Amino acid sequence: MKVPVDEVAVIDLDAPVLPAYETKYRGVVRWFVWCRHCREWHDHGPAEGHRDAHCRDESSPYWRKGYNLAYAGKWWDRPGAG
Repeated sequence: MKVPVDEVAVIDLDAPVLPAYETKYRGVVRWFVWCRHCREWHDHGPAEGHRDAHCRDESSPYWRKGYNLAYAGKWWDRPGAG
């Protein structure tokens, strides 16, 4: 079930929540989430809410439902960062 959070964004109560880390990429602020299914970082525009998955693995549950982004900090704050 999708629920509006403001005039443009929604969250999907049936989709998982992934932590998103902010950084500038090619001069533009982007949020990155780790996809454990295709083992890649996927980037999205900087805002919390539901996104369609960029996953390459069609068997991923993200492929069908997408996921919700939740701001988790700056890029250097991510787990495993230097």
